[in-house]
Amino acid sequence: MPKPRDFIPRTLSARIILQTVSSITLLLIPTILAMVIGTRLVIREEVGREVDHALDGIAYRIDNTLLGIEQTSAIIQQDVPRYLDQPQELYELCRKVLEADSSINGCAIALNPDHYLPHGKPFMAYLHRTGEAVIASETFTSLPFTEQEWYLKPLLEGSASWVGPLKNKETETDPLISYVVPIVKDSSAVAVLGIDISLDVFTRIAQNYRTSSHSYITLLDRVGSYIVHPDSTRLMHMDSLAELKDAEDPSVMEALQAMVQGQSGRREFMLDGTRYLLAFMPFRPSAYPGRVIGSLGWSIAVIYPEEELFEEFDPGFRLAVLMTIVGILLLFAGAYTIPHVSLKPLRDLVKLTNIISKSNYKLPGFETSRTDEVGRLQTQYNKMLNAVAGHVEQLQNLSEKEASLQTVLARTYARTKKVQKHQEAFFDNMTHQMADVTAEIQDNVDKLCEFGAGMGEEEIKGLIGSIEEDGVRVTEILNDMLKSNS
Repeated sequence: MPKPRDFIPRTLSARIILQTVSSITLLLIPTILAMVIGTRLVIREEVGREVDHALDGIAYRIDNTLLGIEQTSAIIQQDVPRYLDQPQELYELCRKVLEADSSINGCAIALNPDHYLPHGKPFMAYLHRTGEAVIASETFTSLPFTEQEWYLKPLLEGSASWVGPLKNKETETDPLISYVVPIVKDSSAVAVLGIDISLDVFTRIAQNYRTSSHSYITLLDRVGSYIVHPDSTRLMHMDSLAELKDAEDPSVMEALQAMVQGQSGRREFMLDGTRYLLAFMPFRPSAYPGRVIGSLGWSIAVIYPEEELFEEFDPGFRLAVLMTIVGILLLFAGAYTIPHVSLKPLRDLVKLTNIISKSNYKLPGFETSRTDEVGRLQTQYNKMLNAVAGHVEQLQNLSEKEASLQTVLARTYARTKKVQKHQEAFFDNMTHQMADVTAEIQDNVDKLCEFGAGMGEEEIKGLIGSIEEDGVRVTEILNDMLKSNS
């Protein structure tokens, strides 16, 4: 099994490259992380400001729309008491209301049956838009108007108010919201003026303030019913709280409950596997002189998927990451190539040194014009190589001389041994000869000493002559030995 150190390069240049790239990479990673985190925080803050502006803009536009309806109703309200006995004129007043503001969907003036019963039955003058046409009617759905909320609420409360959203069986076509005003005559509520606005008006206002392509804006009333929803068919549902009661993330219900309670803030929640960001604030109508409408209990919310928050940032971030990776790769390539090229002379020196270590000293030097450390090293190497080559040549010459001397000495030694053997043989021979001669001399001397008195003169002369001859012979032998030894 390979050990961690087996993956560490063994060459100095590779280790330097690895350390350099690793150090720069370690410096870049925190920088990139800080950039990502900081950018995301900035984006969140910027989007938060955009969302706040969108909420304020929506509230301002809706408030202007409501205020326009309220002012229109105040004008018409003054004329209604003059035409209570002229039902057909009430239709003309309703027509003036529709002509005053194109955002008004319908207008109704319902007489209180306790005070007026034209033709012996309850009467309501009602005009509403259907496409480009304006249609007159005496009824508002199949349910008698005397049983509907928009009529009963102002009579019971005795003040103007906004009612709605009116949905399902309460409307004939689109979901509506109505501004209802009691008509008072002689301190009695004799009629009710109702001006209807389609919820599509608020939806169009909200669409103009969308913060992104996948975000949407909703407006809830005090019970959680939709006043604004991007899908108009969902406006026909009863309320958003009932719709989301089984949501997978409990924070969805918490956010909706906070909206219904008139709170403001931001929330994050999961819905259908997507993380959403929610910003909401209560809608508060502006205070104007003579305006009687207080808090409506509405809440405006901007909802957008979190992934969309960074969809413009992510491509740039991915490009930055890609450029960083490419930069690291280029850095690695440059860090590898530059030292590789710069250190090539050192690698050549290593190769030549390995060759020199194998006793091959006949190598060419380096021709270099460099003045840096590598160039100085090459110059010193050339000097060393020349010096080593000179010493090696001297050693080779000495070795050759020594070998020649050894050959001469060997031959001399062989000749000396041969001469020595001849000398030994010669001396042995001479020694034997001298021994024989000296033995004869000794015998003759012994005879003279022992028998000289009884010998004759001639015999004595003969022995003395023999001794003299043997002495000469010994002298000759000694001379020969001395000559052969010199």
